[in-house]
Amino acid sequence: MIRAKIISNLDKAMINGRFEDYAAIDRLSALRGERISFQVLCELVTNECGNNFSQLFTPTLSGALAPYATVRQVCHVPATNNGRATPDADYMTTAPCLMPDILAPLTYGGAAVVVPFSLTSLWVDVEIPVDAPEIGKSRLTVTLTSRPRDLDAPNPSPLVVERSLAVDVIDAAIPGQSILFAQWFHADCLSNYYRVEKWSDAHFDIIEKFVRTAKKNGVRMLYTPLISPPLDNTYDTRDLQLADVAKTEDGYRFGWEKLDRYIDIANRAGIEFFEIGHLFTQGGAACATKVMGWVNGEYVRLFSKQTPCDDPEYTKFLRAMLTSFLSHMRARGDDRRCYFHISDEPNGEQLECYMRAKGTVADLLDGYPLMDALSHYEYYESGAVAKPIVLLDHLHEFIEHGVKDLWTYNCLVPDHGYSNRFLSMTLARNRSISLLLYKFRIEGFLHWGYNFYNNSGSADCINPFLDTTSGGLFPSGDAFSVYPGDGGEPLESMRLLTFHEALQDLSAYALCETLYSRDEVIAVLEDEIGGEIKTTTYINDAARMQGLRERINEMIRAKIAK
Repeated sequence: MIRAKIISNLDKAMINGRFEDYAAIDRLSALRGERISFQVLCELVTNECGNNFSQLFTPTLSGALAPYATVRQVCHVPATNNGRATPDADYMTTAPCLMPDILAPLTYGGAAVVVPFSLTSLWVDVEIPVDAPEIGKSRLTVTLTSRPRDLDAPNPSPLVVERSLAVDVIDAAIPGQSILFAQWFHADCLSNYYRVEKWSDAHFDIIEKFVRTAKKNGVRMLYTPLISPPLDNTYDTRDLQLADVAKTEDGYRFGWEKLDRYIDIANRAGIEFFEIGHLFTQGGAACATKVMGWVNGEYVRLFSKQTPCDDPEYTKFLRAMLTSFLSHMRARGDDRRCYFHISDEPNGEQLECYMRAKGTVADLLDGYPLMDALSHYEYYESGAVAKPIVLLDHLHEFIEHGVKDLWTYNCLVPDHGYSNRFLSMTLARNRSISLLLYKFRIEGFLHWGYNFYNNSGSADCINPFLDTTSGGLFPSGDAFSVYPGDGGEPLESMRLLTFHEALQDLSAYALCETLYSRDEVIAVLEDEIGGEIKTTTYINDAARMQGLRERINEMIRAKIAK
């Protein structure tokens, strides 16, 4: 016997959970052009043979929205670092466990594997076209039919279970995403994991697949490493640069063929902006980053992390590179799509060093957006960083000072009292970041880990299916949002899709604002959470988060129905 019910996509069905503990849902609403999801939770008590073997079930979809829907199986990963520092009471667990996260293609020719006496979840996506003719309420039905493992074997008396829910498509298109979203793209990790030569045809093919998935999930800005990124690179092992460099008697010569190919991939995927890689080391810009180049026919290291930031030769190199790069991008018509970084996460004691490094190239970057992730207000107040990307638990200080067009970010912190996306946190907590992004008019959001498959410091590569902690030092789930699937195809995670829903929520709030007013929308959101929206605000319950969005949809429907 199999039990099944439709549950929220914000629920995490633990393998050893109780079927009764997950609430069934019977309806969803959506705007045109929106992607929505839900789960089919299954528990196999006994299979059709009366033994305790796992059972295969083929899911089929029916209903007006079925052509736009796909089914994947939710797979679990080890979460072994769930309370890195000071976890709060809203963590799902701080103990090592298996957590649902990977959204994997069906196997056995399109079947889901349901294991007896544990919970299995199927993930159903519905990508509603902007011009979908199916407006209003319809039912989407999922039918599960048991089948033998042998594809050619007869199936005389299959188990069949059907579950359905009402989907209400509101006759209003979701607006385009206004917030900028950047999630750092680690192209070297793809080369390492798939064991292909950097910047080879095979590497670029894999890059394109991962870039397309990033764009599908709201990424608008692509990390672009002209020289090896000085990120998570304590051991100086990362070697990745789009600039072909040759040192000559007269200076430096540059080739941009790899860059052109990278940008062309981004353009095909719909990426709008380029985040040019950091020019100096993390934590204050004290030194250069690794640069490789050709000297007298040899490919050698030209600069390293031991090179001081204001080393005259490194300054000469950077100025030559940026001059050549900007000239090349102007010729392409793409230079105004570029944002620049000096150093990642400088602290308050490093301002003087940061300014010294910035001063070597500041005149060349005048007029271009220059931004860095930081926590200290003095970097903005002094004019060191015109566009700060502020760590979420320091955002309130910048808001109180009236700083406009703010960016924010989270990473391995904050891990207490704020929204984040760790495996041990609820998906509602991840998605509810939309509330503060909306209220405080946040211009952009950054996350560092789209596909970082190294351990901390990049001493070694990891297997992300077995290690979600970057070698044990990061919170489980912090370092990547996609998994490297077969054939170079990225596998999306529940966390990635949940954050994309937060971006869709922002667009829905914006649409609602055009029909009412900003104050009215904020009042409704604050009524739903029972208090003022602050930078510490998050929702920890799936039903509450979904109910908040349903209320916004009802407000939109009420206006357009008149």
